[in-house]
Amino acid sequence: MHRRAFVDLDAIRQTALASTTSLPDCTADLRADAYGHGLIPVARTLTDAGVGGFLVSRIEDAAAIADDGIPTRVIVGDPASGPLLGPELFGLDPTHRHPAAMRLEAEIVAVKRIAAGRGVSYGYTYHTERPTTLVLVSLGYADGILRVASNRAPVLVGGTRGRITGRIAMDQFVVDIGDAQARLGDPVVVFGDEGRGEPTVLEWADAIGVAAPVITSRLGRRIERVYERPDV
Repeated sequence: MHRRAFVDLDAIRQTALASTTSLPDCTADLRADAYGHGLIPVARTLTDAGVGGFLVSRIEDAAAIADDGIPTRVIVGDPASGPLLGPELFGLDPTHRHPAAMRLEAEIVAVKRIAAGRGVSYGYTYHTERPTTLVLVSLGYADGILRVASNRAPVLVGGTRGRITGRIAMDQFVVDIGDAQARLGDPVVVFGDEGRGEPTVLEWADAIGVAAPVITSRLGRRIERVYERPDV
């Protein structure tokens, strides 16, 4: 079962370079595993870009950066001085100034044609209005998908825009795709690149009333992080 978060390290680097003219004086906020993007790969990328230091939540995170041999200072707690680069590094800033660094993708694990008037998922909070096709997608709240997204958050199934249908379960959620076609193993984009017609994490934030940094920070370890650069 594929559960993948594709992280564009070059987008993070370019955003850092565009954010200030003095990166050595800046501190990058890498709390919560770099907002779910991966502490060490992101720290390496930003060090190469010239960022002077990192803000982390735990002593263990500071030790992991030091153990990796990243030659920069690490701050635990509040940054001592200089500009702080935070969610905007990852395209999580609601001003839409910077590209999103993460694309979250899962796969279809079941496809079923059902009749009108059928209840969907736990508690039957969604009922089909007409004969339709439902797909079961390999992500759930055990992966950090917030249950408040049930019946609200957008997804892309093939070329079909839909939304999560019914309550999110531990390992899966359902999408009603109407009369569109789908097959087992087809990819489902939870959020990604607006330029490709995909829902974005900022759309998710608007749809469910939860800040984008919270959405990415909650993504669990069952989701494989796939990085653009082969050296990280």
